[in-house]
Amino acid sequence: MEIFPARGETTIESISCEGSPRASALWSPAIFSLADEECWRRWRQVKLRSNEAARGFAPILIDDPCQLSDAERRAVRTQVEAVNFALYQWRTEAPDADALDERLLAFTQNFGLRAREDHRSANNNGVVRIEVAREGGRAGYIPYTDRPIAWHTDGYYNYHGPANCVRGMILHCAAAAPEGGENRLLDHELAYLRLRDADPDALRLLMRPDAMSIPEATDDSGRFRATNVGPVFFLDDSGALEMRYTARKKYVDWRDAETRAAAEKLLALIEAEPLARHVRLAPGQGLLCNNVLHDRAGFRDGDDSRRLLCRIRFNNRIQTS
Repeated sequence: MEIFPARGETTIESISCEGSPRASALWSPAIFSLADEECWRRWRQVKLRSNEAARGFAPILIDDPCQLSDAERRAVRTQVEAVNFALYQWRTEAPDADALDERLLAFTQNFGLRAREDHRSANNNGVVRIEVAREGGRAGYIPYTDRPIAWHTDGYYNYHGPANCVRGMILHCAAAAPEGGENRLLDHELAYLRLRDADPDALRLLMRPDAMSIPEATDDSGRFRATNVGPVFFLDDSGALEMRYTARKKYVDWRDAETRAAAEKLLALIEAEPLARHVRLAPGQGLLCNNVLHDRAGFRDGDDSRRLLCRIRFNNRIQTS
């Protein structure tokens, strides 16, 4: 398989199924080599079964997010191992914003998530509060409106190599909108599987290091962001598959017409995916994930209630062992 890794990145062709440091069929990085059909077939069967089973997963009840039991920790890790995300439900909500930050940080540290992203809208704890913003530096940016958001992985505009990108995330509901705001969730490894089944050549194009570019931008405060270039699918230094993607039509450039066509094929497969999970987070519920694909439906705030989700993004993955 053709791939053009960044310096220091684990390459697909350097990995064999035999003697892999991750020997299980589900986790061996050799599954991502188009030359290793045996390893691929074993992993493919497990991945499909895992995503089919995940449709029946209920949110994991967490008594105290600051003091998880072994059973709670194991339940979260099991779901993440299966489909790269877990849904949870805290039995009691935090009394205020500071307490919520403390709980979010304590909860994520149970799973090794400590490399917090330095986001322009984050507070001192790394928490971004996602709500409708009518004024200030967040106003006008789609996450801080009530408009729908297309399929994406977080931080697609801020990729600086496999070791410096968003790989883990928590998204916690503090207050739900009276109407709308549902999310669809999709294991990015399943999206890879569908595209590999449908068109391996399209997959090759989306793994090129310059497949997708996000143009430079300057916000209202004068903060400049340079053009950001990178692949859609890539491997991190452990051999795990990562994804950098947006389905938006504006402010995204594809390498060439062939790559744009490959991206359109990928989006069609994502939209048609029967195993995508549909969720509407209630207060106290949340998503812990390895930056899986997700979208958001539009919503309507009430006169006395406003949708509020809290997010922390990390540059490392969830530890499952």
